[in-house]
Amino acid sequence: MKIYFLKLFHRKVPRAIDADYHEILMAYSTYYQMLDPLLKEKFRLRLYRLLNVLSFGSMQIRIISREMRVVIGSAIIKITLGLDNYIPTKFTNVVVLPRRYMYPGFGEPFLGHTDHNTNTIFFSWEDVQHGYLVPDDAVNVALHEMAHVLEAENGFHDIFTNFFERFEWVQWAQLAAEKMEIIRQGQNLFLKNYGGHNMMEMFAVCIEAFFEQPIAFKTYLPDIYATMVDLLKQDPAFMIEEYTKA
Repeated sequence: MKIYFLKLFHRKVPRAIDADYHEILMAYSTYYQMLDPLLKEKFRLRLYRLLNVLSFGSMQIRIISREMRVVIGSAIIKITLGLDNYIPTKFTNVVVLPRRYMYPGFGEPFLGHTDHNTNTIFFSWEDVQHGYLVPDDAVNVALHEMAHVLEAENGFHDIFTNFFERFEWVQWAQLAAEKMEIIRQGQNLFLKNYGGHNMMEMFAVCIEAFFEQPIAFKTYLPDIYATMVDLLKQDPAFMIEEYTKA
């Protein structure tokens, strides 16, 4: 409930901060660039409210810059711009590392991960930046990890933490489970093979492709794409088509 009082309290983004947000988002986010002025304003206001809730820290970076906060936080706002709820209530701790890092028990360096024991999200800043500066390869660690966060938050039985409508989630999950089996059988034509690991990774992979390769997603997997549109209440393929006409 405290978070919702914070939302009511922060009615407007201070002008100087708003200008910084706009400049950073224009530099990093092709999605934000395509929004009309009113949706850009909505995006920045939601981001301001979100960043009043998230707690950022680092074991290796002395100061977490506004640029880091804005770029990382924008992933949640991007995914949820069509939804009513956009603020997590449990996963509110964010740790930023300068580059890929090792994690005990794993042999490969991590770009990011979500720790469900401490409700903390970890990111390699170098890879977060790369994910936005190369916007069409369906590799975006910020979107990927925030997809995990939203899925986990959606499972909590609290009226204020539901992000997705149950029926629409089930519709997506049924088709996604079928696609996961196709990936496991080695017959995959679209979506990263990493989505075959489990349904959590499938959702995160779908989120990355939905925002970074929406036209290809809609072409190769129209049924799953349609369920994503219904689930997130937005259509990036249509947005791109309209933007390119203007």
